[in-house]
Amino acid sequence: MGFNSESEVFYEEKFKEIADQVFVTTVDGSHGTKGFVTDILKNISYSYFFTCGPMPMFTAIEKIASTSGQFSFEERMGCGFGACMGCSCKTKYGNKRICKDGPVLEREEIVW
Repeated sequence: MGFNSESEVFYEEKFKEIADQVFVTTVDGSHGTKGFVTDILKNISYSYFFTCGPMPMFTAIEKIASTSGQFSFEERMGCGFGACMGCSCKTKYGNKRICKDGPVLEREEIVW
């Protein structure tokens, strides 16, 4: 889990209830490990990942991830029901609309 500072951390306890391990990073180092999610991801062993966040973080994770995983997109959606194609993501299966076909896509299907 990655945040700017401790005041922004949420759901840490809920994730600890369902996950074997939970790692928290804060940019300012006020909680958990100082740095970004990618700083932790490079140094741990894992069998699958789930990520939700901005596209720059997704791009960084895609470059260093060592397993399959899921990306939950936070795209702006013009219409919200798939007509405008404004929230499209390129995949191996053609463009997918985040509002209708997502928001979660598998790592292996996304064309980076």
